[in-house]
Amino acid sequence: EFIMLIFVSKMQGFIRSSSGFYLTGGILFNYFSGLLFNYIIHQTILGRSKDMSFGYIADGIFKTQEEVDAHAKQQGKAVGRIKYKDINGDGEITDRYDRTWIGNPHPDFIYGLNTSLAHKNFDINIFFQGVVGVDVYNDNKKMTDFWFFESGNNKGIRVLDAWSPDNPDSTIPALSLTDKNNEGRTSTYFVESGAYLKLRSVSLGYSLPKPFINKYKMESVRLFVQGLNLLTIAKSWGDNKFTGVDPENVGNGYPNPLSLTFGLNVSF
Repeated sequence: EFIMLIFVSKMQGFIRSSSGFYLTGGILFNYFSGLLFNYIIHQTILGRSKDMSFGYIADGIFKTQEEVDAHAKQQGKAVGRIKYKDINGDGEITDRYDRTWIGNPHPDFIYGLNTSLAHKNFDINIFFQGVVGVDVYNDNKKMTDFWFFESGNNKGIRVLDAWSPDNPDSTIPALSLTDKNNEGRTSTYFVESGAYLKLRSVSLGYSLPKPFINKYKMESVRLFVQGLNLLTIAKSWGDNKFTGVDPENVGNGYPNPLSLTFGLNVSF
């Protein structure tokens, strides 16, 4: 006996309106000197997908003083620090003109494969599920890539690969005790691929033979073992590779726990 179920869902996450201009999602704005500042990472606006990220484009690491001098005016810029893109080309990095849409939290597709097999008294069920074409905002990089955020806490091992004159090709900023370059700002440095393929569950069972259980006036007896969250495959290459633990649960830095269940089903 063989049963297979495949599902694919294409996501549509755009906000539309026949008229008017809408801002939702609890965004905090401050009007000062005619400028509009947004202090929230995610915002919802007409014509864009709900909860898209809005911020700066991180354009690599300054490797030489000549590169620093040739770049646009950027407060705190220095060798080993993150370089932000001058989007409008006016020679200065500003909130007003150099931020853009940098991440879409809605996947292009959600897919899955649910397979059940049975042979004689044995049965097995396997369920895979995944998403593609989705961005996540990995704010935990503040703890894995920087020293100045909560400097009294332990850091991730990525800081060991931080930029230095001896490690000029690193994509991780140089270690520092101060954040003069404002590298905690919302930017593509924290936007990573949230695509994944997960082995959600595997269940293996064995049903005792009918002649045996009928002696004890039972209809069926099934022994089983089930495992949940057994395997996660995330994107591990490219500029937007996922550097966290679990792309589905990126907010707190902990994966969905693996669990094993042993059981007995009896029917009379």
